[in-house]
Amino acid sequence: MSELRFRPRFRFRTPLHPDAIRDRLRAQVRDANPAAYRLKGNLPHMILQHPPDQQRLWTPQLDIDLEMEQEPGQETFTVVRCMIGPAPTVWMMFMGGYIALGLLATFGLAIGYPQLRLNESPWGLYGAAFLMTAGLVLWLLAQVGKHQAREQMRALLRFMDASLGCDCLAAAEEERSS
Repeated sequence: MSELRFRPRFRFRTPLHPDAIRDRLRAQVRDANPAAYRLKGNLPHMILQHPPDQQRLWTPQLDIDLEMEQEPGQETFTVVRCMIGPAPTVWMMFMGGYIALGLLATFGLAIGYPQLRLNESPWGLYGAAFLMTAGLVLWLLAQVGKHQAREQMRALLRFMDASLGCDCLAAAEEERSS
């Protein structure tokens, strides 16, 4: 995957037990962690984060969900589901902004069009145009943040790869294509 999307998700299977995955991640955090990542949570959900002194608005975190599965006639395996994205508060701030701006712009259009048809001052249309511009600015800010977080996203993935001894993204792509 050459381009990391905003909040990319991937999943792959591993023969490792969830306890072994947790223990490997904890050992990597404890023993081979020059970036000082922190592992929060416990099974089945864990979060790999940058240390607080390195966190900025766009700093990503890696959410890891582990689930044991078994298909008939096969050994049990663990499905590892990962999502990389900003802190939930940042994500909700942007989604709330998009929703609020979209609803207000729709309201402005609903008021402005009748004003225009009645040959009155279409202030609703002016407001809608302003709100749509604000939505575009919010989207551009998200793109800037995505660009700034790209290397930190890759660093989290490299840490996960080193912990589990695999190329997790390649395993996810291989599983998706099969």
